[in-house]
Amino acid sequence: MTYQISFSGGMGSAVSALVALENDLDFNLIFADTLIEDEDLYRFNDDVARACGKEIIHLTDGRTPWDVYAEKRWIGNTRTAHCSTELKSKPVRAWLGEHAAPSDPLVLGMDMSELDRIERAQKHWAPRPVVSLLNRYQIWRPQYDEILARYGIRKPRLYSQGYEHNNCGGFCCKAGLVQFERLYRTNPKRFAFHEAEMDRVLAEIGPTARPFLRQVQSGVTYYLTLREFREQLQDGTMELPMFSEAGCGCFTDEEAA
Repeated sequence: MTYQISFSGGMGSAVSALVALENDLDFNLIFADTLIEDEDLYRFNDDVARACGKEIIHLTDGRTPWDVYAEKRWIGNTRTAHCSTELKSKPVRAWLGEHAAPSDPLVLGMDMSELDRIERAQKHWAPRPVVSLLNRYQIWRPQYDEILARYGIRKPRLYSQGYEHNNCGGFCCKAGLVQFERLYRTNPKRFAFHEAEMDRVLAEIGPTARPFLRQVQSGVTYYLTLREFREQLQDGTMELPMFSEAGCGCFTDEEAA
C-alpha cells in the first residue's frame, strides 16, 4: 500500500508527510499547483520533501482559477469553487487513476477539528479511501511547530501574516471581506493582480457574471468587485465584519457540473 499524500503546501499536509516518514510508511507527495501560489509555498514544500527524501509529483493544469472562471463563464463563490475541481481534484484524480492502485489511500492534512471535511472528502473520492494520518497518530495542531522544528523547517510565511491556510497565495473565492482586507494589506501587488483579473473575467463573461465578495447592510446583501472593495477600504467607508469566511475547501466538495 502506498499512501498518496495531497501535498498542498499547508501545515497539515506537510506534517502528515513527516508523520508518514517517522512511521515508515510508503508514500508519495502530490502537489496540484494553481499557479497563483505564494512564492514561499514552493520553498516550504521543497524543505519538507527534502526532509522526507522524496521528489514532489508536481501537477499543473496550466490554467489559473481566473482562467477557469472565464472558460466556465461563472466565477467561483462561497458555495462552489470549481477552480478546486478543475485545478486540484481532476489532475490528482487523473494521476492516481494512472499511477496508483485503487486501494491506495488519499491522505489529506485534516485533523479531528475537520471531521466534516474528511467525511465530505470520503464521499467525494469513493471508492478510493481517504484517511487522515494526523488523526491516526493523534497529532494535534499545537504539535505542528515542534515537528517541523525537528527537521529545521520554517513554516510558510502566510501563517505569520494571519492567514489560516497556505493555498492560492491568500486568495480564495470562498473567502470573505476580512481575508481580502488582509490580502490588500499584506500583499497589495497580489491584490492588484486579482483585481485586474476579476475585471477581465467580469468583462469576458458579461452581465450574468457576479463577484464573490458579499457585504450585508440593513439586512440587504450586496456583491462587490475587488475594485469596489479596495475603493471602500481606501476612502474609509468599508465596515469589516468581526468574523468572515477564511476560504479553502479543496478536495472536499462535490465536483461542479
